[in-house]
Amino acid sequence: MISKGMLMIVLAMGMMLAIASCQNFPIAQLITPSYESQLAEYLSNTGAKMYGAYWCPHCARQKQLFGNAASYIPYIECDARGVNAQVNLCNTVGINAYPTWQINGDFYLGAQPLRRLAILSGFEQASEPIELDNGEWGGFSPAY
Repeated sequence: MISKGMLMIVLAMGMMLAIASCQNFPIAQLITPSYESQLAEYLSNTGAKMYGAYWCPHCARQKQLFGNAASYIPYIECDARGVNAQVNLCNTVGINAYPTWQINGDFYLGAQPLRRLAILSGFEQASEPIELDNGEWGGFSPAY
């Protein structure tokens, strides 16, 4: 016997297929990953890093901006008490506040808007000049 939830899923998928065939576009467009997922994957694939600490409220805010894609952020834990901490790497790089983004060899202090991360990393091109000052948008927590 099919559960009500499973039936709803099957019906929803059938509707998506019907819409796709009527509209003459690929079904892949209906299931394209979110902007946040695409950006997080791009940042990871291009060697960007977000240095942070598990207790940092600004790091949590940054992760919230990525929503369900937060687990794809190339995150480096800098506090020895955090999960999978890489304290030596953080010290070697000179991280003294969280979050700090490293993108294309440059460092950006504080939580950043997704669009700024997209432009800084080359994921997106700026249609007009944007202010790229460090830390003005989002706060940061000093490392202890």
